[in-house]
Amino acid sequence: MKAIRLPFLHSHRRLTTAFVAILLLFTGALWGLTVPAPPQSSAPPQPPSQPATPQPPSQTTTPPPPSQPASSSDAPPTPAAQNPQPGSDQSQPAEQPEPETRITKAQAKELFRSVDQILQFVSQDTGLPIEHKVKRNLITRESVEKYVDKRMKDDKDEKRLEQSRLVLQKFGLLPPGYDLHAEFLRLLGEQVAAYYDPKTKSVNLLDWVQPDTQRPILAHELTHALQDQKVGLEKWELAGGKDDAALPDQQEYSVEEAQAARQCVTEGQAMVVMFDYSLAPLGKDILTAPDVVAQMRAGMADNKDSPIFAQAPMFLKESLLMPYTFGLDFVQNVLANKGKAAAYAGMLLNPPIDTRQIMQPETYLLNQVVAALTIPNLDQLVAPGYQRFDFGGMGAFDVYLLAKQYGASDPKKYYPHWRGGYYYAAHAKTAPQDQIALMYFSRWDSPEAARAFAKLWADYLPKRYQKAGLRQPALPNAAAPQSLYVFDTEEGKAILEVQGNDLLILEGYDDSVVQKARDIYFYGMSQPGNPEKAKS
Repeated sequence: MKAIRLPFLHSHRRLTTAFVAILLLFTGALWGLTVPAPPQSSAPPQPPSQPATPQPPSQTTTPPPPSQPASSSDAPPTPAAQNPQPGSDQSQPAEQPEPETRITKAQAKELFRSVDQILQFVSQDTGLPIEHKVKRNLITRESVEKYVDKRMKDDKDEKRLEQSRLVLQKFGLLPPGYDLHAEFLRLLGEQVAAYYDPKTKSVNLLDWVQPDTQRPILAHELTHALQDQKVGLEKWELAGGKDDAALPDQQEYSVEEAQAARQCVTEGQAMVVMFDYSLAPLGKDILTAPDVVAQMRAGMADNKDSPIFAQAPMFLKESLLMPYTFGLDFVQNVLANKGKAAAYAGMLLNPPIDTRQIMQPETYLLNQVVAALTIPNLDQLVAPGYQRFDFGGMGAFDVYLLAKQYGASDPKKYYPHWRGGYYYAAHAKTAPQDQIALMYFSRWDSPEAARAFAKLWADYLPKRYQKAGLRQPALPNAAAPQSLYVFDTEEGKAILEVQGNDLLILEGYDDSVVQKARDIYFYGMSQPGNPEKAKS
């Protein structure tokens, strides 16, 4: 979706991806593998002749939870949050957190020196050339905190967060009253490690994270540096899109999915390189050590060292993980089937166009493309009683999120059948400011798939409202009872209707908008300024 996925990862893409990279659980999954310090030469590190016995990295103090580097966007990540004090037994004093230990000057010098050696490894692993050296900085937690605080006070970002909260709440992906701004900052504040900044063309190393933890993450972030040198990441990740689309239009609809797919490429490639770097001491890589990779991959689900992440709503967790989990699987699949050139430089020059190609790599390899839907003049459709609040595309990953939230035992029963979709949220002029009406149009590969998703939505809808009574089918021309659901809720009617492969959902709109929408989508009746109907 548009506005962190659904209404957040798209309109907030550059805000969130500036902060969000490998969650602590990723580096936690790597802790069982020793990554020796790079050799003191300009040559890339070579795997030993005999596999090394994995040992946890040495630490001078109790290691912090594994850290998350920020992705290759235009701002640094939020700082790591303090762990809550354990224990609640009043008979004993609360355990105090250990004071934060900063790396020594000698460690910082060694870490700076390792950047060039790791960059050589990354270039060899990906086939991406080193066009120039990467600048490096050592920064403090305080400098990161100041930057984040300043950025998150931006009026535009505050407005987007409020839009996101209301739309996500309407979809049932956030609980009512959820403080998205505060909780999102707490969530991001739990993860941090080295990060690459494409604005300054530099990698930023953190003076409070031990070098052993930062090195494998450097392999990840230096992959972003070579991607940036190859295609210019800031412009490339926009996929031709605009910062803010004034109206719901064809470009915005298509670009949102392209942006999500490209984020999966950049993070997926960096994940593969990070695994390859961590496996190199064993003489292995991501393709030759499938059992080890599967074990590390499974470790990503262990979030015991990330309590804030563990308690976050499913939507936030899945959205933040998506570029790394699905992105990793996608790049690994292309690498296995097409080789290094296709998986790195080739993918940057010929990127996937939507999340369907990411989640089903065979569609990318076979160049299978879902045609973009034709979008009616939605502002005119809801006028004069309603005013547009938000608009966004709904891709395969959004279907995955909704299916998971709505209780599907296997979301894969739904999202492979997606063939297009978008939502349109509006304010009624007479409704409270925090109440929005929702329109969601989706296309599927068969009437059966459309009806299956309609049933999933209908079964969960009563959990999204304080009251929701299901009526008997009341609209004319309904093909079958399972093709039409009508609910009465405290916010007005909720109508789900399937015609052929198309599903139209309207919640909170009055009867005149419902009838106009059905005329346009299902019966081919045009409206002024939009003579073409979305073809079935």
